[in-house]
Amino acid sequence: MQKLINFRDMGGYAGLDGKKVRTKRLLRAGAPCRLAPDQTQMLIDHNLALIVDFRSAFEVEGEPVDNIDGADYVNLDVMADMASKWADPNEWKKQLVPEAADANMQKNYASFVHTPSATIGFAEFLRNCAAMENGAVLLHCAAGKDRTGFAAAIILKLLGVSDEDIYADYLRTLEERRQANLEIIEKYRAAGLTDSQLEALAVMYGVKQEYLAAAFDALIEKYGSFENYIHNGLGISQEDVAKIRANYLE
Repeated sequence: MQKLINFRDMGGYAGLDGKKVRTKRLLRAGAPCRLAPDQTQMLIDHNLALIVDFRSAFEVEGEPVDNIDGADYVNLDVMADMASKWADPNEWKKQLVPEAADANMQKNYASFVHTPSATIGFAEFLRNCAAMENGAVLLHCAAGKDRTGFAAAIILKLLGVSDEDIYADYLRTLEERRQANLEIIEKYRAAGLTDSQLEALAVMYGVKQEYLAAAFDALIEKYGSFENYIHNGLGISQEDVAKIRANYLE
């Protein structure tokens, strides 16, 4: 049994037209797997209605999401078409070079914009949010920081939350995952990874503003504006945008 890591309610931020993001509607976290009973009850108390899992098939198979009363589940593998399956240990171990770690993370984030499976997955995420008139949506991946971080950023931006607040929410991962990351580093130290590899691993399990900025830079370069990315890139209608704002702003 374990605690839900990197969890937060994204409600409370100032949004469009003087409104605020509703609480107990948009939640983010690491994978909700093998949760302690009090953690499951906490999600039920948030009126959890939908779990959106951005993980790959092998991640889901290896650690299935808990069944939580009242919550539906959807798996959107945004990494399916990516050249580098960087959630796969066989792949990320190839990237354990400290000098390249930051550049690799920025490249990975830019792939959220350029990769077909990511476009399909993030679009479906927003459509699910548009359809959720009641209850909370929990978005997660494995660590709740990269795939989840970008998904959280685009819906918050769609709701009119400032870039300053979006980055602040994103960077909360540094504290929320501090202990979990230390434990991961020690696990791989014991498994024989070198100090150099562990240094790169620490970068991969962290977040920096530059990583999320790389995704936004990529969408501006490709589509010209965030609005064009939403409408032309993801194919989200103005009707669905209006539904999202009605659902999650108060």
